[in-house]
Formats: sequence, structure tokens, C-alpha cells
Amino acid sequence: MSTTDTPATPVPPPDAAAQAQADHISRLSDDQSEIWWSGVFGRRRSRFFLMTIQVFGTCAVSVVAVVISYLMLNHWPESMRPVRWTFLSLVPLVSRVPFAPEFRGYLPMLALAPLVNAVVFQWQGLYRSDYSNVVPFGASTRIVKGLILATLILAGLVVAYAYSQYGGSSPLSLMLMVYYVFLTLWGLVLFHSGVLTFVLMLQAFGLNRTRVALIQNFSAPPELIGALAAPSSQYQLVGMAALKSPPPPAASQPGVECLGSVDTLDEIINEHELDEIILAMDPATLSAEQRADIAQTCWRLGVDLKMVTPFYPFFHTSARPLYIGDVSVLQVEKIGLYARWPQVTKRCMDVAVSLIALSLAGPIILLAMLLIKLDSPGSVFFVQKRVGLNGRSFRMLKLRSMHTNADPKIHQQYLQQLIKLGTATEVGADGKPVYKLVNDPRVTRVGRFIRKTSIDELPQFINVLRGEMSMVGPRPPLKYEVDEYEDWHYKRLNIRPGITGLWQVSGRSRLTYEQMIQLDIAYIENWSLWADIKILLRTIPVVLKLGQSY
Repeated sequence: MSTTDTPATPVPPPDAAAQAQADHISRLSDDQSEIWWSGVFGRRRSRFFLMTIQVFGTCAVSVVAVVISYLMLNHWPESMRPVRWTFLSLVPLVSRVPFAPEFRGYLPMLALAPLVNAVVFQWQGLYRSDYSNVVPFGASTRIVKGLILATLILAGLVVAYAYSQYGGSSPLSLMLMVYYVFLTLWGLVLFHSGVLTFVLMLQAFGLNRTRVALIQNFSAPPELIGALAAPSSQYQLVGMAALKSPPPPAASQPGVECLGSVDTLDEIINEHELDEIILAMDPATLSAEQRADIAQTCWRLGVDLKMVTPFYPFFHTSARPLYIGDVSVLQVEKIGLYARWPQVTKRCMDVAVSLIALSLAGPIILLAMLLIKLDSPGSVFFVQKRVGLNGRSFRMLKLRSMHTNADPKIHQQYLQQLIKLGTATEVGADGKPVYKLVNDPRVTRVGRFIRKTSIDELPQFINVLRGEMSMVGPRPPLKYEVDEYEDWHYKRLNIRPGITGLWQVSGRSRLTYEQMIQLDIAYIENWSLWADIKILLRTIPVVLKLGQSY
């Protein structure tokens, strides 16, 4: 039999999964180069351009600061005198100073200052491209910290160079560095604030926005959609991609167009020229293959991938990547009031303010104690168990404003109705609803006055000193009040309760119970030391108003 007649050995059919993977790799190699260049240098060119402006601006400010510091210390170089300048000739004259022979000893500082500043500020994250949450002069903290470090490095390098070249004689002086730090600080703050203003103006006209799409299962967080669609946002919400193909009719949300499914994510990205994808769902609901496909598609096309943390409904967090062996993990870190240093800072302020307040309020407390004793029999203090940090009970101090052995059922029944139904059963003197007992029969004559003036709250400064309360925070609830809580109400127990808070300065008894809880949670999530100071200052006119306490 000839070789041509020999039957061919049967070839087993290829595995479907292996064939699909091979086709996927082949497709990647075909178009990866073109798409990668388009993604990085096309969609991201504005980010690169802004970062370049910031780096060159930092270098320019550093150079100008060195030259002006020299002039403030030494005036014009002798080789340039006599100098007659006008505002039009000032810039050319200053630009000639580095070429003067007298400036030769300062050339190392002139050369090193922009380089050191650029490197240190890059390490500090000053040249960010995220303009989603911006505040005026928000970069000041990073500038101050970076400038301190950069100045120490610069001084060390200049002194070391001078020692090696001139045997230790250096033109560097303390006043020169003071001038340099002052000029650089204000120059950088103004420059970066100007860049921020320029970027926000572009975004206001719909330019330089990050085109983003969401990947979601049924519904993305409404807060996220609202933030992405805000006029001041750096983002332009293009639409969403559903997990299933074809997308179900109810997959999209009002105002959010459904662009397709994740099966065609690469086509969606290219068709709509997306810059970013946000996984707006718990990643645990995705299979390992889906997670890998989404990540690889975004990286291959040069698109940023972000995820909504599964902790977002409960508290704000940040994540720091690290490795345990060869496994990459994310360490979830507390931020805001949940973090250690903010708690230490807040505690220090609490102790200082409560000590000052007790010393000033001492005579008022003594006078009130005397009036309470003369008005009705019983103790001058009212000690009541309240629920504090992490749901732990503590004994809160107040000046007694009610008759001794008053029945608490009146208040308990009112709170149950208020929490469950949200209705107001009381009316204030102005005829408007009040969400608090107004005509409480348990209150004494002196009690009405000290309640209206908030004098009955003054002993709580002792609770603050004992660490059971804070100056600013949610009001401490009663045990039977907590028993009526819904799940989302418990979040206000995550921090120490306060004497005053955002609720007290935002309407007090005129607000519903649900509004009070929402304000408490907003305070917790957006805490800052400056916010505490503003609330304390706003509390003074609220207390003096005398119309919202019962």
C-alpha cells in the first residue's frame, strides 16, 4: 500500500475552553499595541498634560523663590548696579541675576531646589489627577509637609556640596532659607490653586471630564450616581454595563443608559471612548472568571478600574495594598473619626474645652443648684443611664429639671410614636410642629428655665472629662430609645455622644427624628477638626436664642 493510501491518524477535537483561551490571546496580540497607545496617550493625554504643567510650575516657583530670596538678602549684585527698574523691566532684570558673578555660590541651590521639590511633591501626591473631591487650598497640607522635607534635603545637599568644593564656607544662611520657604510656600499654594480653578472652569464647560461607565447588577448606589452626575464633578457618567446578556429591561436606573453587557465590555469602552470603569457592586457576586475578564479588559485598553468598597453603606474606609507571601491583599483602614489620630486630636480638644467651660460655668452651676434646691425637694443632680460609644451604657449628669421620681413612661411613649410614625404631637409657641415634649407635666418651674437656657446640660462637661462624652457628637440616647432603632440608626453609636452637634445647630427640636439621625451620620462621615470648631461656635447663638429648648 502506498503512503498516500495510509489512513490519517484521527485528531482529537480541541477542548472548547482551551480553544477560546487561544483565540482570546491571539486577539489580544493582534490589537493590543494599537489600543494601548490609543488608551494611554489618547484618553489620558489631558492627565499627562496637567501633571506636566504642575511639575514645571513647581520648578519655576522654586527657581524664582531662590532668586528673590537672594535679592531680599543681598539686594542687587554689584556687577548689575546702578539698577534703574520699572515694572516692565523688572522681569528681565531678575532673570539676569543668576548670571551675575556674585550669584555663583548660590547656583547649586538654584539647580537643586526645583529637582528636590519636584521629586518630594511627587512622592507626597501633589500632582494628582483626581479632581472629584476638591476644596479651595486643599493642597496646602501636602505642600507644607512636602516643603519641610524638601527644604531639609536641599539644605543638606547644598551644605555638603559647599563643604566639598569650598572647604565648608557656604553662602547658605538661616534668613535666606526663611525667605525661600516663605516665598515657595505661597507661590506653590497660589499656583496649584490656580491650576485647580482652571480645571474646574474646564469641567464647568464640559471639558476635560473623565468619561466613566458603571458595572452593576441591579442598582448602583444612588449617592455614587449623584456624585458622578454633579456639575462640579470631574466625571461624565456615560452609562452602565449589565452583567447579563442581553441586559434585562430593569437593569438600568433612571437617567443612566444601559450600554450593553460585560460580555462586550471592550466594544463598549471603544465605542463610547471611556476613560474609567467603576465596579458599582460587591465583587464577591462575580465569578473569578468574570472578575479576571473585567480587569484584563480594562488594563488592556488603558482604562482605569475602580471598585465600590462593600463597606460603603456602613462607614468610610481606605484600602492599602500589601502582600502576605505571594498573595496580594488590601488592608482596610479606618478614616475620619474611625481612625486613631483623629480620635486623639478630638479627645485633646474635648479635655481642653471642657476644662475652660467648667471654670467659666462654675458660678452659673452653683446658682442653678441653689434655685433647684429652693424650688422643689430632692437632689440637685439628675443622673440617668444613657447609651454611649459602641452601645455601652454610662451615667450622664444633668441638673434636675423635673420633680423627683417622675414617671418616665410619658417620654417613652412619645419616643416610640416619634420613631415609628415620625409624627409630631406637640406644637411650639409659634404654632409650628415641635418634635419634643413641650408641655411636660414633670418639669418644675426652675426646670423650665434651665432647660430653655440649656443650663441643665452644663454638668455634662464632667462626662466629657471622664471620656464618656465628647464636646461635639450625637446626643446620647436612652435604652428604650435604642430598642426602637432601625438598623441604619445604630451607626450614630459608633462614636462618643456629644453635648452639642450638627443636629442642635441645624434646627434642634424643629427637625424630625429621621432628620436628626441623618445629620448625626453626616457628621460622622464628614468629620474634621474644623467642623467641630464651627459647630461649637454655632452652638452659642443657638443657646442664646432660647426658643428651641423644651
